[in-house]
Amino acid sequence: MHAYRTLPPGLTARAALAIAAGLLASQQAAATDRPHPPHRPAQPLLCSQLAGTAGGLVGAPGIKSVLATIVPAAGANVAHCQVDVLVGASPEQNINVRVGLPLNSLDGGSGGVQGAWNGRTQGVGGGGCAGNLNVAAPVNAGYVGSGNDTGHAGGNCEPGVNNDGTYNLLFINDFIRNGIKAQVLLSKALAGKYYAMAPAYNYWNGCSTGGRQGYLLAQELGRELDGILANAPAIYWTRFQTAQMWGQIAMKDLAGGPIPAAKLAQTTASAVAACDAADGVTDGVIDEPRACTFSAKANVCGAPGAPAANCLTGAEAEAIDKIWDGPRNPQGKRVWFGLDRGTNLSGLNGASPFFLGVTQLHWNTHNPAFDWTTVTLNAYADVAQQGSRNIADVTDTFGDLDEFRAAGGKLLTFVGTNDQLIMPQGVLHYYRQMAQRYGGRHDDDFSGVQKFYRLFRAPGVAHCAGGAGPQPQNLFNTLVDWVEKKVPPQTIAAQATAGGVTRTRPLCPYPQTAIYKGSGSTDDAANFFCGGNLEQRQIVCDSVLAKYKHEANGPLDYRAGGTSAAECRAPGWGHGHRP
Repeated sequence: MHAYRTLPPGLTARAALAIAAGLLASQQAAATDRPHPPHRPAQPLLCSQLAGTAGGLVGAPGIKSVLATIVPAAGANVAHCQVDVLVGASPEQNINVRVGLPLNSLDGGSGGVQGAWNGRTQGVGGGGCAGNLNVAAPVNAGYVGSGNDTGHAGGNCEPGVNNDGTYNLLFINDFIRNGIKAQVLLSKALAGKYYAMAPAYNYWNGCSTGGRQGYLLAQELGRELDGILANAPAIYWTRFQTAQMWGQIAMKDLAGGPIPAAKLAQTTASAVAACDAADGVTDGVIDEPRACTFSAKANVCGAPGAPAANCLTGAEAEAIDKIWDGPRNPQGKRVWFGLDRGTNLSGLNGASPFFLGVTQLHWNTHNPAFDWTTVTLNAYADVAQQGSRNIADVTDTFGDLDEFRAAGGKLLTFVGTNDQLIMPQGVLHYYRQMAQRYGGRHDDDFSGVQKFYRLFRAPGVAHCAGGAGPQPQNLFNTLVDWVEKKVPPQTIAAQATAGGVTRTRPLCPYPQTAIYKGSGSTDDAANFFCGGNLEQRQIVCDSVLAKYKHEANGPLDYRAGGTSAAECRAPGWGHGHRP
């Protein structure tokens, strides 16, 4: 599904396609252009020439201006050619794209395939509601680096709804898709012109919003990238951001307001202590939070074993249990996922709500003055349904990967099980759907989808990084090896150092997990192996959601959840999931 195609004619869909067509033509010309006389091969251009007609962008559809200058080396940053392009198909559309190119041979570059260039491109993603114009990291590594500002400065998404209650679809689409598409196409076109040769490989590198952008590119620009590293992807944008407000609503309704951070932290610590050893290793991390059933009611003041300090009232405990469980409608059907036990709860459930969650309710209701405090637990599903019906088709990045797969692309993702800003189970939900699409109902080990798309869980890791678990290492180079050397990652190395002790672990391709061999140091990855299957029927069936766009009172959508009603209701284990 390409959601942008559902927009009315004359809006940003047409503009985006026009820009894309123009830039693709420019890219193709860059790879094949021959100066006079015809038998002479194309020659590299000076950086300054990229801002002129020789660069192929001046006068192209949707290109408002092109600036090109050599940026001298400074500190750890190498000298490079910086090209800033203003993209827009209308006076209202202004997307700033920056492309950094390692110096070619004409401009004094050396040591690479052409000048200082390694022959590859690498787009970088943004975060939150902001873009990213900092391309230093890929350029310093020899890549043509690119970024864009998604059509607006800063991280405020409130302009997505106009004061009259209509949607600013130009703003939304530039943020969701148009900016990154222009970025990728421009970087390839400029590389072709500057070096007089097309890139050998094209990559994306992003986390959070940058991860969502990577998935969007795989779904809607599937033939343009060879490899995509898309970590902690903020996919299902409307649904997970609406769910960011669930805890605030629960605390308001049940506890009368925010729960003190110290109480949240103590309850999280109690949950970890209760479930830590379930995987056979006591290390301060819950390996599979979905299997942990610890209730915050155990921390109610006066309960046996409750902590002496920062214990809870009964109402606070009920609110925390709802935060862990996640949003449900009045009939008890799951609407989205909660934050898993072991996760820092204060990020979304602090004294003030997370600002993007508040903005999302404005988007859902297309009302910039909508007051989230008027929403009750029973009314939550109705507000979520408004978001699904009004704007989620434009924002949520849940299409298939058919074109990307057919073109030979590789998609690599890690998500921390204790991600405090997105709900990790949303990523697993998408992966389960893709596993069914590319492997079928009986592909228990997900081997079909793993041929081109691999998801690694990082137990105890927070959003993009941080948390108690060992941190993923060398992810981008792992992707490059998969693309260029045809070496699919069997594990991802993870490492953390605390108190002078270094702990290493293997991260495993989902649905496997790291299993202790039973001897040797539990701080040494060599003493673990990848095995098992986390797709347990109880967990899979509990993750089934109310039907999309019918969150308020619709049926459970077992098919979208990767299972069936019969399988979830039958005694024993179903055929589709291993015990």
